[in-house]
Amino acid sequence: MVLVLRGADWRAIFPRAPNAIIQAFLDGAPLLAAAGITLSRTRLAYALANVKHECDGFSLKNLTEDIYYSADGVARSWPGRFPDAAAVRKAYGMGYGWQKKAIDDIYGDCMGNGRGTNDGSRFIGRGGPQIIGRDEYWEVGQRCGLDLVNRPELAAEPRFQPAILAAFWNWRGLTPQADAGNFHGFVEKWKGHRVSISDHVTRMTGHDPMLSRLNNVAALMPVLEPIRFAAPLPRTLAGQRRSV
Repeated sequence: MVLVLRGADWRAIFPRAPNAIIQAFLDGAPLLAAAGITLSRTRLAYALANVKHECDGFSLKNLTEDIYYSADGVARSWPGRFPDAAAVRKAYGMGYGWQKKAIDDIYGDCMGNGRGTNDGSRFIGRGGPQIIGRDEYWEVGQRCGLDLVNRPELAAEPRFQPAILAAFWNWRGLTPQADAGNFHGFVEKWKGHRVSISDHVTRMTGHDPMLSRLNNVAALMPVLEPIRFAAPLPRTLAGQRRSV
């Protein structure tokens, strides 16, 4: 049985999302079903909790990662690279475009990005899952029929969000972790690390009451057990996708 979400249901889940996002998920329901996301309330809850973390429920401006850090912000986000803001300023200066230079360097030569190219700032986090890196853009694009490598901005278009989420889900092979009720493992599979796990869990606990109001939820799976978690991490870590 497939969960059927109405416009009011999507609006309750993503109260700050643009109307175009709500309409996209109504129109894209078959894509979510084909990926298996809406075949159980646990799968759906896990997917939406992670999307809420990644793009703040589709309220992130342009659904695109903000790379315009301060020097302090760069040092806090990548402490393994920079002991303090002074080290950031020494490496990149503070002239126009220094943040782009920093991101190209930090994200260069990883996730399929080329060292010494603009891949780092070209393939920044976009869309509901916040796909990131040349390899991820290629993999997701292949699965949803979009040329995301040559047109990475398509990953942030509202109309493509159901397709991108479904493609990301399939590529990452997220169904087994969701079906096992292993939310921590699910987050690690989604992101490649558990740095921001407490924020993911916080988002998760808010979904179950909303999903339980859907007409056919009760016929699918029992109520999820509460997940115990620590206090959320600072926002600078909560949005981190990769340890690079």
